Amino acid sequence: MALTASAVAAKLNLKPHPEGGFFTETFRDTSITLSTSQLPPEYKVDRPISTAIYFLLPSGSVSRLHRIPSAETWHFYLGEPLTILEIDEKDGSAKLTCIGQEIGENQLLQYWVPPNVWFGAFPTKDYTISGENNVVVKNAARDAEQHFSLVGCTVAPAFQFEDFVLAKRSELVSRFPAHESLINIITFED
Repeated sequence: MALTASAVAAKLNLKPHPEGGFFTETFRDTSITLSTSQLPPEYKVDRPISTAIYFLLPSGSVSRLHRIPSAETWHFYLGEPLTILEIDEKDGSAKLTCIGQEIGENQLLQYWVPPNVWFGAFPTKDYTISGENNVVVKNAARDAEQHFSLVGCTVAPAFQFEDFVLAKRSELVSRFPAHESLINIITFED
């Protein structure tokens, strides 16, 4: 019998995440605590050295563009591939990276997002993206119970919600108009 998204969410005790999808924190390394005096100014509170979560993203859902001051490593576990979108504040470039189990098709099992980059994710098979201008076409809706991705995310220094910044669509589109079609699929309307 195939696993469903709700069965995985129940088994792992996943709850809704503010950026979309479902998560639970699985590890918070309190063996070392970093104070704000030891960290760059964008870190708002003291924190442990690292954290890890399970994150489930069903078809039809997205992980909305957000930014944190720490590096975040994504680990693919099961289900369908995910595409991670990054927009670099410094040069305005956009990067799409696919994580999944088909390493023969250039999907990655792990991928890390650098600190202070706008990033989010979407189910790869939910959209067709083509051309240098990243033309986005939404594919036909699929059953979210049967089509989902389960990944893990490890953040170091540790994730703290106080540092989490959810992107505002209008601000990003005005700053990065070349990426408007990508921004629109993984941000809330203002």
